[in-house]
Amino acid sequence: MAQVGAGASQAARGSLPRWVVLAYGTGAAGWVLIDRVVLTWLYFAYVTTPTPTGERLLLPLTFSAVLFGGRIIDAVADPVIARLSDNHRGRRGRRLPFLLVSAVPYVIVYVALFLPPVAERSAVNTLYLGVGLALYFTLFTAYVGPYLALLADLSATTADRVDLSTAKAVATLLGAGVALIVSGLLVEALGVVTMVWLLGAVALVLLLVPLSIPERRFSVAVPATMALLPAVRATLANRPFVVALLGANAMWFGFNIVSLNVPLYANSLLGRGESAVAALMGALFGVCLLAFPVVNRLSKRLGLKRVMIASLVGFALVFPLIAAFPDPPLGLSPLVFGVLVMALAGVPLAGFFVVPDAIIAAVADLEQQRTGQRREGMYFGVNGLLLKLNLGVSTVVSGALLQVWGDPLGVRFTGPVAAVAVAVGAAVFLRYPEAEVEAARAATVTLDGTDGTDGADGADGDG
Repeated sequence: MAQVGAGASQAARGSLPRWVVLAYGTGAAGWVLIDRVVLTWLYFAYVTTPTPTGERLLLPLTFSAVLFGGRIIDAVADPVIARLSDNHRGRRGRRLPFLLVSAVPYVIVYVALFLPPVAERSAVNTLYLGVGLALYFTLFTAYVGPYLALLADLSATTADRVDLSTAKAVATLLGAGVALIVSGLLVEALGVVTMVWLLGAVALVLLLVPLSIPERRFSVAVPATMALLPAVRATLANRPFVVALLGANAMWFGFNIVSLNVPLYANSLLGRGESAVAALMGALFGVCLLAFPVVNRLSKRLGLKRVMIASLVGFALVFPLIAAFPDPPLGLSPLVFGVLVMALAGVPLAGFFVVPDAIIAAVADLEQQRTGQRREGMYFGVNGLLLKLNLGVSTVVSGALLQVWGDPLGVRFTGPVAAVAVAVGAAVFLRYPEAEVEAARAATVTLDGTDGTDGADGADGDG
């Protein structure tokens, strides 16, 4: 059980320096920026934009099939990369070598996706995109999987975990904002390819910033030794992790349904165009950004479980209001009411961005008690695998609502359906044994002769 004592040594050193927290968060802005550009503009480049001959490079169904294949590779890569990262033995630590090796190829492949070899519809472009997406998603996972696990390796207290998660959440919003707003301005002025090059250069700098963190100084966890399948089975045997996994994915299921339909809310329910989409998303993410400091403080004072349940309940109360978009109460205009609802949803969204990663880092302490090994990477890897499957299913459910009930009724139903999903998540999360998880962390710290406190004195276990 040498690893237990090692983790305790980290806790005894106290909270992380502010620069480490900021450097860690910066990396998220890089990969979110690239991923949002791909999701926003790749379809535009291959399907929407006509070639000189007037045809599209790929048919919509062909593009969707190729993208789905890439997502399958993405999901499968999660536990594989997680196992390699957990078991890696290197002088720079377990996580940073993966970030170093993957960052540059990741950006190169991202740029290459937007440079199809043939300027007309061809099977060559289909094959090129398929291979490119397979490489892209593999490199994405090679960076993001160890990056997320690094959060757990660097933090021995709830306070540090919340700070790192908050920094990552803020960077995520900023990266997404640049991708959604600045990319459009650059495309209009300079074209898609130039935009891709410029934002790729910015993203690369952001991706390299976490490499400034001396991982071995702040994390002294010993590499794990489990093979892939035993590691997956051991991870799923951790009951608190399974509870957290199901609760967080219920939230993702509901939120993805809503976020997918924001353009339809603006057009079908509010009777507005793209400007309304910007207003809705601006209200959602603007309030979320303002709420981060409050969520950070409450998570440390009240505990992660209470904030997570409050976020789930908040979504469950706000999402049904979407059904009233065409006919808002109190004489409000549809657009004003829509912006108000999205602003209200921004508060629980802040908890959604901050708390789940901190919880996954916390439940990994139980694994250390059970097996003497630290396998945070596998915990984030299994979560990533389920999340990607979840996003696919929620997308299908969203489409089915529109297919069965039509527009606008099917669009209005998305809010209540999303609310039911997150309400189920809240019910599941009531069973999260926070007292057990905190006891595992405290026991780890106590073995090194410290008192195990970390500032989250308001957490009351299962209450």
